[in-house]
Amino acid sequence: MRTVLITGASRGIGRATALALAAPGKRLVLAARTAEALEEVAAAVRARGAEAEAVPCHVTAEPHVRRLTTMAAAATGQIDLVIHSVGGALVAPFDRIDLGDWEEALRSQLTSLFLVCKHSVPHMSAGGLLVGIASVAARQAFPGWAAYSAAKHGVLGFLAAIREELRPRGIRVTAVLPAATDTALWDKVPGSWDRRAMLRPEEVATAIANLADYPAHVAVEELTVGHVAGRL
Repeated sequence: MRTVLITGASRGIGRATALALAAPGKRLVLAARTAEALEEVAAAVRARGAEAEAVPCHVTAEPHVRRLTTMAAAATGQIDLVIHSVGGALVAPFDRIDLGDWEEALRSQLTSLFLVCKHSVPHMSAGGLLVGIASVAARQAFPGWAAYSAAKHGVLGFLAAIREELRPRGIRVTAVLPAATDTALWDKVPGSWDRRAMLRPEEVATAIANLADYPAHVAVEELTVGHVAGRL
């Protein structure tokens, strides 16, 4: 039985990844803030033959994350795969962003990743895989996206550093950089966007599921998933 921990599992890429990975022989521990939506995903996972446990959690709160990872490891003694996927984007000219909103954007995107990795790794062994969802915004700048871009650059830097720390232990670390993906994130982004030219969450999820199928010695350090139409 392989244990998979997915944060942000109630919607978007996290939800799609949970469904893509759901299969007999897997135990998925699903975390998000909204209990009702999380239970719906857990039911869909079970219908595909996997075990599922829904754990409402604020991934910026260390006690919540500590409890989450302990629960994830309880059944088998370890966590085999961690996928950290958090949504939301603060989009505004940088000089109009309040300090509190800036700090919250970095906390939700970057501090949450730190906490999930910090408390997952003690339960992981050689062959384990940590996947952090970054963005093409970590490589290409877009006006108005300073807070989001800074957070996603931080995600890449953090994952690169811990990759080297964990390499001697045989634990792999992958940063996934999707292009614009048609999720609820865009419902609150100002402006007009052609969502027909965006990736679907299921397409990104397929790429993540493929990572999980590689042999334990294969380390994909970064994976960019784009749309043939180009970047928005």
